[in-house]
Amino acid sequence: MTRQVTSPPERPQERVYADQEMSGSRKGIVSLLGIVGVLLLLFIGLVIHNLPQAVQPHHTPSDIAHASQTQADAQDTPSSLQAPGSDSTAPLQLPSGHSLLVEQENNIYLVSATGGTPQLLSTPGYVYNRAVPPIITPDGQLLYSGNGIWMTAIFDGTPRQIAPLFPNQVITSMALSSDGTTIAWSTEPADGNGSIAIYAGPLSGASLAYLQSSTDCPCFRIFSFLNGPGDKGHTTLMLTDDRGDHHEVQYGLWTLDLTKIPETGPQLLLDEDPQQGPLELAPSANTLLYSSYEGIVPSPSDGSVPPDVDALTYANSLDITTINEKPLSLGSSHVILPEQHSLSNSAEYHWVTTPLFSLDGHTLVYIVFSNDADAPFTRHSAIYSVHISGSGSQLTPSKPELLATSTSQYVELGAWFDDHTLTFYADNTLYAIDIHTGATATIIQTKAYAHIVAVVAHSSQ
Repeated sequence: MTRQVTSPPERPQERVYADQEMSGSRKGIVSLLGIVGVLLLLFIGLVIHNLPQAVQPHHTPSDIAHASQTQADAQDTPSSLQAPGSDSTAPLQLPSGHSLLVEQENNIYLVSATGGTPQLLSTPGYVYNRAVPPIITPDGQLLYSGNGIWMTAIFDGTPRQIAPLFPNQVITSMALSSDGTTIAWSTEPADGNGSIAIYAGPLSGASLAYLQSSTDCPCFRIFSFLNGPGDKGHTTLMLTDDRGDHHEVQYGLWTLDLTKIPETGPQLLLDEDPQQGPLELAPSANTLLYSSYEGIVPSPSDGSVPPDVDALTYANSLDITTINEKPLSLGSSHVILPEQHSLSNSAEYHWVTTPLFSLDGHTLVYIVFSNDADAPFTRHSAIYSVHISGSGSQLTPSKPELLATSTSQYVELGAWFDDHTLTFYADNTLYAIDIHTGATATIIQTKAYAHIVAVVAHSSQ
């Protein structure tokens, strides 16, 4: 509410003296004093009017370090989710001794699951890139990219650069083998002129593994290491095509055997024409989630969706399959969400974002959203889950089940606490949800968009 400032009372009419011989200088002085008085009153009025704003604490919009909140206080913040058949979701008590690793602009933070002031990590050389999120190694090290590849212990480490970045290059992807022994990353020229390079090898000594002209696409970036026993788990890379886009866009799927370079190059697994691409690989199995049809979604014109994700190409379908190792090939596919084509109204389309397999690989959770047909193209989201049973040729997904709908304008899934507790971001707030009970917890309000990277146990110190 705007504070009203009343006008000062009218001053009594000044006495008129009969002396008509007042000097011009005296008149000037009186006039000047009157003007000064009026200006002084106006200045005081402005100070009073703006006093409420002046005493407000200053928050840097992109800095969650200014936020401090206990989980008990956070429960007073209503969840943006609503479970089917209920007016509200039940509260969820999160375990102590865990923190969320969160990136926001050019900083990385630890946010306690039970409240408190976020801890800003020392990450020299770090550059925020949604397509290259930081990685937590099995022994609790933090890998991040920027002006090279860096590594540090999360809680008490000294960051060190393990690989440099050549001038005019942009890191476009990064992956770590499941056993934590092998790293791989890709680079592209910042101005589009030069070479696309893939580096791979031990954390302490990766080297150039593949090189091609940036004009000779597919413009490869790394999707993942193959999950497999023995050497397969750290010698076989899966690559996608970013088509020259440094954002989080993936088309097609190829494999690259690091033991057979330069004899053989990338081998095609999933064609990118029609427009399809991989979405997620199960943590401990070669269960692949992919989309057989992708499309462009209107960017909300009201700024409700973060700029680095508002114009992505999103999945319009979900399929699941197994990657066979001998020979490397895709098994039979199962349709989880069918494609939509040639609908009369853009608001009828559904789009999928941030799908995640649970830590045990038996559950898939994803967000489906639609947008209004007219500006500002507001989005409407819901969270679904799918149970996954069997593997290989016996892989069987259940029908999607609605977990909750959301009143937030932008929602994305984060990282798992365990096999049934998942974090998510919704409109400048971090939450957690139990996918079995629908219970939710509000962790912290972030003041601005924040990307959840991982959940870290303090016992790993």
